[in-house]
Amino acid sequence: MVEVGLISRFTLALTNPTISASVLIAGMLVFSGLGAFLSERLFDRARLTLPVILLLVATLLVGYGLWLSPVLDAIGAYPYALRLVCCFALIAPPAFLMGFPMATGMTWLTRLKKDHLFVWAWGINGCFSVIGAALVPIIATNFGLAAVLEAAGLAYLVAIPAFYAVLQPPRAAPTGG
Repeated sequence: MVEVGLISRFTLALTNPTISASVLIAGMLVFSGLGAFLSERLFDRARLTLPVILLLVATLLVGYGLWLSPVLDAIGAYPYALRLVCCFALIAPPAFLMGFPMATGMTWLTRLKKDHLFVWAWGINGCFSVIGAALVPIIATNFGLAAVLEAAGLAYLVAIPAFYAVLQPPRAAPTGG
């Protein structure tokens, strides 16, 4: 949802949907990859830091939904190279933070001996990617592009209790009897 919603918004500043998509996807991949790479450094404090990171992502996305258009309108007056740099700078904070949850969750699954849940984690991630992309035109048509980013922000809030559920110790297998 975030990528598709931001591509539409960044077209305001970059004037071309193809360039907007290229900048946004490249920026999201690079910055979220850096976040995932650095997530290992926070792993020992993840119980405290990951909920804060999820809250920050939610706050940024809701904030982008509310205030990104005027910022992109202003950026649209800059020289093209500076517009590109500004757009990458706008992508960096949420994308970097968005790199932490999956990497941290998968590491916790390993440490808690819940490796059998990897398939579920990847499946749920893929499912929500498809559902999110399908929801974008529905939400945007009915409520506007800002609502797309705000809905994505709310989804990150839902991830906070889901993360705590992952931290629960594995259940003992039921015994037949």
